[in-house]
Amino acid sequence: RCVSFHSELAISPLSLPHSFVCFGAFRALRSMLLYFSVALLAGAALAAPSLRCRNETAAWPTDIQGLVLDEASPEWENLTARWSTYSAPTFNELFLPHTIEDISLALGYLSAIDKPFLAQSGGHGYAPSLHVIQNATLINMINFGYINVNDDGTATVGSGSRFRDVVAAVGGAGREFTVGNCPCVGAVGATIGGGLGRLQGLHGLSSDALLSARVVLWNGTIAEVSADSHSDLFWGIRGAGQNFGIIAEAVFQTYPATNGGLQYSADLLIPFENLGAVVDITNDLLNEGLAPALALLFVISYNAEIGQPTVVMNIVYAGPEAEGQAVAELFRPYAVQFQAMMTPWTELANTALFGGFNFPCETAGPIDQYHVLARNIHAETLQEQVQHYAEFMAATPGAAGSSIMIEAFAQQAVQAHSDDFSAFPHRQNFHTALVWAMTWSDDSVGPDADAFAKEWRDRFSESDISGYENMHVYQNYANDDEPLSALYGVDTWRQERLTALKDAYDPHGHFDGYHPVPKSAPDWS
Repeated sequence: RCVSFHSELAISPLSLPHSFVCFGAFRALRSMLLYFSVALLAGAALAAPSLRCRNETAAWPTDIQGLVLDEASPEWENLTARWSTYSAPTFNELFLPHTIEDISLALGYLSAIDKPFLAQSGGHGYAPSLHVIQNATLINMINFGYINVNDDGTATVGSGSRFRDVVAAVGGAGREFTVGNCPCVGAVGATIGGGLGRLQGLHGLSSDALLSARVVLWNGTIAEVSADSHSDLFWGIRGAGQNFGIIAEAVFQTYPATNGGLQYSADLLIPFENLGAVVDITNDLLNEGLAPALALLFVISYNAEIGQPTVVMNIVYAGPEAEGQAVAELFRPYAVQFQAMMTPWTELANTALFGGFNFPCETAGPIDQYHVLARNIHAETLQEQVQHYAEFMAATPGAAGSSIMIEAFAQQAVQAHSDDFSAFPHRQNFHTALVWAMTWSDDSVGPDADAFAKEWRDRFSESDISGYENMHVYQNYANDDEPLSALYGVDTWRQERLTALKDAYDPHGHFDGYHPVPKSAPDWS
């Protein structure tokens, strides 16, 4: 017999084979017991749900029906575009909320009928795990693209905002905080995965600056989350936030702009034969500890015209010009092209890397990315790898555009927080990030490109090369084959805490599309 109650809050079954499922008395009793265990863990964040049958033909709530578009809409292609088409989710309807109450109604409805959904701000999530989301509802957060810099120096950021919008607003007010390098990435989405960036040596991670958030849970409950309200969830959303709900709005601490908002930026074109010397200098700086204001970035690509790999280096120093120049002069003798300037923080994305930092903003096309964290850059292995990369690219023109990136950012303000400050697990292991970003125009070379990147990720993960005992992966850069302990931490207490949060706030796995936290201890391995 089908049991159905009209309510915005619902528990719904997952992964059931039929479009309409009826429940007997035993199943209803089991769901009621499940609710009581969830309520004990999550407290007031979860209101008592009612049980509903899965019914994919049920109509959207009247109040938000007009916000739903289908594939016939002229806006469909633009509003569903993603950075990467590789192993991507698919959608058959689009929801455009205007308010957090709209999101609440939508999640109550979608979870009740067991319809998969995914919220999107920047659309840069590329993890192949997203492929489990098929024929879903895309919740596009474009109408939440607002930023307000408040009188107390905090910034209220809607989850539809990109980093470029945040930098413009916050920098325009004479303030700053850590943001990611790519200007078109969704600011809140990147933050809840940790939020690395050039200013982290001064101000910590983006998630370290998070003061509060408005989170919509699977059943439509709106949770006001901070250190004083749902503090357990506040811990979890700073490093694993995509697992628990949709964050509609976040409030960040900002800081007075360093050096009046002006930063020294130098770009260097380095020939392959000088890569070893440049890496040695970089490792010397890493071993000493990068100055808090210093950030280094390498992009290695392949120039088919000359048949050689090219190395572009960007040095940013958020401080006086003379101090930035002193660092740049260490590398300048090895460059064949050099460009330096003092630039406002608000313009850095338009000038860094010889003005090419907006290239990752282009959408459409496959991006298959692997990554690992390392204590420093193993020079011998990197030179060997770049040589193999050049050979692979020469033999595989269909993979043109594939590249290698290395980020090295300062650690002082990141390590100033204790390891249990948030769910972010890499405070002592966040010195350099190595990234292999593979793309292709010919699908037949995709498997070879994937195998190449995976092989070298595995090599750099070896403890004698990474410098770390365990594998560490920044989850915003992760693929889908890593052990989840590499993304979320190897400590048992951390895994148990995350699993308890997942069971409490997402008991049915509605937010399992992007590196889902395991629901039981054995699944961590």
